[in-house]
Amino acid sequence: MTDMTEASVLLARPAIPYGRFAHYFGRAAIYSTLGAIGALQAFPLVWLVVTAFKNPREVFNSFLPSQLDFSNFVRVWSNLNLPGHLINSLYVTSLTVAITLAAATLAGYVFARFRFFGRDALFYIFLAAMMIPSQTILIPMFQFLKQIGLINTLTGLSFSYLGSAVAFSVFLMRSFFVSLPKELGDAARMDGAGEFRTFWYVYLPLAKSGVATVVIIQSMSVWNEFMFANTFISSPGLKTIQSAVFQAVDEFSTDYGALCAGLMLALMPIVIVFLVLQKQFVRGLTAGALKG
Repeated sequence: MTDMTEASVLLARPAIPYGRFAHYFGRAAIYSTLGAIGALQAFPLVWLVVTAFKNPREVFNSFLPSQLDFSNFVRVWSNLNLPGHLINSLYVTSLTVAITLAAATLAGYVFARFRFFGRDALFYIFLAAMMIPSQTILIPMFQFLKQIGLINTLTGLSFSYLGSAVAFSVFLMRSFFVSLPKELGDAARMDGAGEFRTFWYVYLPLAKSGVATVVIIQSMSVWNEFMFANTFISSPGLKTIQSAVFQAVDEFSTDYGALCAGLMLALMPIVIVFLVLQKQFVRGLTAGALKG
């Protein structure tokens, strides 16, 4: 009698619907896959941070250091003259971002709000410039900078980044200005504002998310660039941070502790920029940058 009662209870208990089971199983599979991808992406950064605090003898002997060793940071900071190279990178990045912002905001506004002959063709030329790999223009750019006397100068290095930086930034800012209502400009012109005042006081403040996006993307690109910086700059005192840290890589041996410590110090300024502008950056990626 008891067995029949238990069997009746089991039969009366509602079964889990197949759709709900498939839903939970699918979500679990997605989260597991994303977690695995995230772990693979984060592992190099974790290894860099851990190695920066290791004694040179422990680099490949254990994953975690036996004790925190700050000698790598001291050695890199003093031996490689890291403050000077940080200033060089700061100058190149600031100059490149400033020129890019000035050109991209004005050009993006013109492409979005004006109609003139050849506008679309000129805009497609900007898009085509984004598709040219930087490796293909390395030698022509070297010869060009040498002819105008800007080879082995920080200003020349900054100018070498402007081609791709301005092209991408114009494309991005045009998308922001297209997404803004044109009635705002019409109202400003009815109040007597000129075209530049309309751009400066009406449209540009509304496109601050796009400006922040350009600043973050171009700052990261220029700050982390290595190929042009290592090719166009030969004077040791003018090296940017990335090419200076590369000096820890020797022909026959590599000081991995010093290399990781230098890379950590090189990452800090760009991380600070991202933390300051991250809200505008996320808003830019999810709003105007996806319109138009």
